[in-house]
Amino acid sequence: MSDSGADTKSVSQALADFSQKFARFAADPQAVEGLKVESPLKTLQDQINERESERVSLLRRQFLEYACPMTSDIEEDEEALIKAYKLYCQLVELNETAGDVGTHLRDFSITSPICRKSEYTGGDGRFCYLRLWFAATNPDALFMPVMEQDANGNWYLAFVEKELWKPTLLEKEIMQVVGE
Repeated sequence: MSDSGADTKSVSQALADFSQKFARFAADPQAVEGLKVESPLKTLQDQINERESERVSLLRRQFLEYACPMTSDIEEDEEALIKAYKLYCQLVELNETAGDVGTHLRDFSITSPICRKSEYTGGDGRFCYLRLWFAATNPDALFMPVMEQDANGNWYLAFVEKELWKPTLLEKEIMQVVGE
């Protein structure tokens, strides 16, 4: 019977201990807040917010690589794009002054060192940073650069009238982030 008495005593002691802790929590609301379990939706929302913040930081950082280049590669790419733009403008002017309705340049495709770089011709979208740099540093430009591929798989630069150029979704997002 002494075992049963010890069990009763330990159960009653456990209840008394629990009552004391419960009374402390009831008296101190901050102690209860520390025990709150976050809902799965809040945790998921926090993760989404963190990833979005990381994405915004990445877009801003990648654009700044072009706005304030730290490598000669990017500076050379920017120079190559400017040279291609100037050549294109000269071709347009020459075509308007030397050509006529029947005789004129039909194709203004331009090859450039940037046309051979996989970061601009690949699917990772790096050309959009170069194009947005161009737009930001040449606000009076009449044409916007675009990368195009011919039937043989060769890449070249073309230019479209600025009014007809439509930014991609990524470019719109970058412009929004950089504009903040």
